Amino acid sequence: MMSPKEKNDDFREPVVQGHPPSASRLLLNILGCLLSLPIYYFSTVHSRYPVTLDIVITIALTELNRYIVEGRRQHFARSLHTPSFDQHLDEKKEWSGLHLEAQPCIPNADCMAAVVGWREDPSLYARALQSYKSAKTCTFFLAGIDGDEAEDQDMVNVFCQVFPENSTVIQIPEPLGEVAERIRAKTMALQRQNGIPVNEDEANAISMQACLDLARSILRQHDLTIGGPKGIKHLCLKQRHMHKKGIMFTAYVFALVISDILGIEYLWSSDSDTIVFPDSLEKTINTIASDLKAGGASSGLVVHNNRETAVTNLASAVYWGELYLTRSTPACTGTSDCQSGPSTAFRLSALPAILVPWYTQIAFGKRMIVNEDRHLTTNLLLRGWNVIFASDVLAATDTPTTMSRWLRQQVRWARATHIESLLRPKVYLVSHPLLFYGMVKREFGPAIGALAVMWFFFTGHQLIEISVMDFVFRILISTMYNFVRNTHRLRLGDVRWIVPGVFFYYIPLPAVQIYSMLTMAADGWGTSMRASGDMERAKREGMRKAWFDLGFFVVWMGIVAGVVAKVLAIHWGLVWYEKMVCIMMSMGVAMWGGWRVTIGASG
Repeated sequence: MMSPKEKNDDFREPVVQGHPPSASRLLLNILGCLLSLPIYYFSTVHSRYPVTLDIVITIALTELNRYIVEGRRQHFARSLHTPSFDQHLDEKKEWSGLHLEAQPCIPNADCMAAVVGWREDPSLYARALQSYKSAKTCTFFLAGIDGDEAEDQDMVNVFCQVFPENSTVIQIPEPLGEVAERIRAKTMALQRQNGIPVNEDEANAISMQACLDLARSILRQHDLTIGGPKGIKHLCLKQRHMHKKGIMFTAYVFALVISDILGIEYLWSSDSDTIVFPDSLEKTINTIASDLKAGGASSGLVVHNNRETAVTNLASAVYWGELYLTRSTPACTGTSDCQSGPSTAFRLSALPAILVPWYTQIAFGKRMIVNEDRHLTTNLLLRGWNVIFASDVLAATDTPTTMSRWLRQQVRWARATHIESLLRPKVYLVSHPLLFYGMVKREFGPAIGALAVMWFFFTGHQLIEISVMDFVFRILISTMYNFVRNTHRLRLGDVRWIVPGVFFYYIPLPAVQIYSMLTMAADGWGTSMRASGDMERAKREGMRKAWFDLGFFVVWMGIVAGVVAKVLAIHWGLVWYEKMVCIMMSMGVAMWGGWRVTIGASG
């Protein structure tokens, strides 16, 4: 196996731009998007059982996705026995710049894994790394640690303990994301200085090429032999603490260089708290291996810490009963709109053209650093790549253990979803209309629900007809379907969390949706307040932040309780002052409970 210094240094700038649709396809997509609006309107407003109808449609699309995904695997299995002389090789040459002679190319699902994290719990990190030892088709492991201080050494030690042989640790002198930003800005400044129209694509390509060259140079400086019986098979990169996007960018650049050396076509990307199963990588990558238009895929998820608290048990029920279905809506058309960070696979040739635009994303005049999963997916879709959701494959991830952390996570995810769904309308022109339909249902369904609840709260009149039996049918149908078809088989003790999990997820959902829309540009996503020497001031600031992050939930629980009390008061025929007392008492108790499990618990 060649070392970096023995490889060809002529590493050209990446040119694989994707697969843009034809003009006729664009027209059909536009017409499909326009038709999606009345279809969604009539299926919700003019249906006696809109929620039940929605779950039936979702199940049908989920089954169609399962059928198509299995067909992809069968097609790949057949291709293993049919050597190809053209496409796989040509695609590799386009982005790597290798001078290869035409020869039979046997498709395979060999991949390398990149796992990133920051100050992870050492025992959980060790379990995550250990799981890759039995992962099929994983030929190289790359760990990225976002921090190089004394507190970050625990993760390095865990890496060295889990992979004592054929491994090494490299300190990155400067995060490659900062290198890319600097070169990109300099290139565009030179274009303006020379009176040339600013070409962002060219600036992105130049900065990407510089990062690839720098990564190759770092490997050469350490005199590493990549691959082979005695070569490096496990590499740990650590750099100054930035954010998840920063360490992901560095890891992906090194993955491109290492994959070029090893002749690998696919990358599995995950987090430091995620445990993979032996077939997680293989079965996910098999769904894109035979389709050269497929740029990425992701698997389903289960919760591995579900028995820690009541919140984790409820979250596990949500993953089992809701996320499995909702993520499948557009997936059957190859337009899954979010590759989950813990379980994502990429065709490496799709990455060079999107990494710099992804890293330098700006929304509302601010750098975005926490919507890394969705924006990567958006960039793939914008360039015409298919994105697959392998719902029958699982990986195990960690979930927040408290209500306050769970809500903060949901709000962060919702903000990222709004940014990608509402601020990137071009993606719907180049993608199947089902992606647009899924966006309309996801973005406006909970918002309409919030409006209906508040309308009844303030006026006492129903904005839309609500049937209790509609919700009962929906829960029964989705539960029965998941029992029969969900790859994640529940234990007997977990069954009791299914119905509470539905309320746990759907009661806060309208409030999460509205609040995240109103605060899309909020600062400090996922970051904690820095400690101050004035402890009293730090405590006050922490309480203000807690109210900003979670106060909406306290208010919403009061509104929901007020609505329930008003419905019961009308049903019991209470007079107006009895009704008011009932409503006020219910609101007070609910708001106190909401405060107690969120703001009170975090203080």
